[in-house]
Amino acid sequence: MVENALQIIQNKVTLSKINRFFTDEEISQLVEKYGTPLYLVDEEALHDKVLELNRAYEKFHGHVKIAYSIKANFNPSILRTFVKDNITFDLTSLGELFFIRELNINPENIVYTSVTEELDEYKQVLSYGVTRIVVSSYFGLVNLAQAANVVGIIPKVMVRMNPEVGVKAEVRASYKNGKFGVPLNGGKVDSAYFIVKSIFNNPLLEFEGFHFHLGSQITDFVCYVNALDRLNSLLNKLKKEIPNFSLKTLDIGGGTPVFYNEPVPTPSEMSSVYIEKLNNLVSSHGKFTLMIESGRYLVAESSIMVSKIVNTKEYNDHKIVILDTGYHLLLDAALLKQEYPQEVISTKNNNNHLYFSDSNKQYTGKNIHLVGRLCDTLDVFPTSKLSDLSYANIGNYVLFYNVGAYSLVFNMPFHCQTKPPVLMKTCEGDIKLIRKGTSYKDLYEEEGGLIS
Repeated sequence: MVENALQIIQNKVTLSKINRFFTDEEISQLVEKYGTPLYLVDEEALHDKVLELNRAYEKFHGHVKIAYSIKANFNPSILRTFVKDNITFDLTSLGELFFIRELNINPENIVYTSVTEELDEYKQVLSYGVTRIVVSSYFGLVNLAQAANVVGIIPKVMVRMNPEVGVKAEVRASYKNGKFGVPLNGGKVDSAYFIVKSIFNNPLLEFEGFHFHLGSQITDFVCYVNALDRLNSLLNKLKKEIPNFSLKTLDIGGGTPVFYNEPVPTPSEMSSVYIEKLNNLVSSHGKFTLMIESGRYLVAESSIMVSKIVNTKEYNDHKIVILDTGYHLLLDAALLKQEYPQEVISTKNNNNHLYFSDSNKQYTGKNIHLVGRLCDTLDVFPTSKLSDLSYANIGNYVLFYNVGAYSLVFNMPFHCQTKPPVLMKTCEGDIKLIRKGTSYKDLYEEEGGLIS
């Protein structure tokens, strides 16, 4: 079963299958009004991804809850969209908690997973009414218990474990001696076994369950099978030693892959590899809520970035295409060499520099290099196998697809670059501004220009 599931992806993906939710005419009008670079978001695509994840786990013998890890994109309008889907929000900082509070999101729909696990941090989290807390260290548990005593709230504690299993992924989060979570055993206080026993021995705390996250862009899902096997062994051990032990929630993190360059399995194909293991846990240990925590998958395909070609140069059968953007707006292009699918379009009234090039002239050379405006050798955009740059001429526009995750949150002012505006097409078909672009004056003031 596992081998078959891992060999499912054979179909060729083309640009026609990419979610193009804005027409050329709409893009032309928006560029004329707001300029470039420009982010475009589709609200319906956000809802669709929640539905896809829910459908993928329909065969689970228990309740399924989708959680959005807001680090991937914390734009308030996107968060409001997910509120309509009644999903849970996974937070990892007080800044993210501030956004959630401003939006009046119900604390019961929040899971807080800190990395630093500081005492004052936990006091603020509990004071807002967030009770589901994921701890990743024994010292963090001690701080949480002290905060619970001060605030007068008994938190529902989940333990983030590090299964220490092999993971084939773009970014691995589970490996021996890793940063996140604690090992299952090991004879130390910083182990899932010891922390769970400490929770049951502390009347200020209530045990809720376990959490693990294996990585991002996972395509070989045997790691989930191995992680669940290791968890099952720990559960059997804890049941023998703790008479009233029960598992209420299991959060298996994210990892659902998004298409950029190579075809990837669907969420249903992914879950089919280990859904039987999850149901075996239910049979052995009783019903629990299964939480699927996703960031990238829920938002990546909802967004497009529009950039203008401002210059080109050709030599030795190579064409250098220079954009009015850079990796300061798509940092994963530099960090992860992310191969976003790209397409060139010509919008009407594009003020094309026809003296230098013809927008409809097709380049027949072999090599096209898409580069940004930054004075940095890393400012080169890798191209996907789907990318079509044959009409990459001055004045035309390049669309970067599937940029909804880890783009807005990484926007940075390198070279005094400002943040571009963000627009959303609503489910009703309206287009609204959901983030204003910033000006050089805004940046100057933000950087302390008015401080004497």
